[in-house]
Amino acid sequence: MIDINNDLAPNRSVTKDDVTLIYSNDTLLGINIFNVSSVIKFKSEGRIILPPDTLIDYINDKCSSFNIEKLDYVKETGFKVGKILEVEEHPESIKLHLLKVDIGSEVLDIVCGAINVKENMKVVVATIGTVMMDGTVIKKGELLGEVSYGMCCSPKELGLNIEYPAHHLLEIEEDIEVGKDFFSLQEK
Repeated sequence: MIDINNDLAPNRSVTKDDVTLIYSNDTLLGINIFNVSSVIKFKSEGRIILPPDTLIDYINDKCSSFNIEKLDYVKETGFKVGKILEVEEHPESIKLHLLKVDIGSEVLDIVCGAINVKENMKVVVATIGTVMMDGTVIKKGELLGEVSYGMCCSPKELGLNIEYPAHHLLEIEEDIEVGKDFFSLQEK
């Protein structure tokens, strides 16, 4: 399933062969292509975070039969390596923290409820527009009057199957440059 626009509710679909287009009136919301794994072999199961060029080629070939604009070749996921510069307690909550997080291109204000936040900690940040593993899209939000421009992530939120304490952010201990795409580092 390729999510193109999740701000509208679907009200119709068009199916041709193994492709279904999902619309809200005349606005394309998504594309579902069935049986892709019979044509392209994948190393993993489930959601594909950083699709290989061969998959984009295949999708673009299918889209051309519907006269749909081709997809761009994705080299970044929106999950950035960030460094927490400042931690303040939220004035209206005993569990939330106000963070200033450097993601290389900018410093973001993020509201976070994780237990293990600390200054100079490297974390994974889901930036605005990033699609999470459960399909949620990260948007500018507000928690108890404080604006948040992204989300610092736990291993569970990243879809990583590792043992880690609950309510803890994934701490990146390697010497990885701030601003790098987290999942593109995993591909190597």
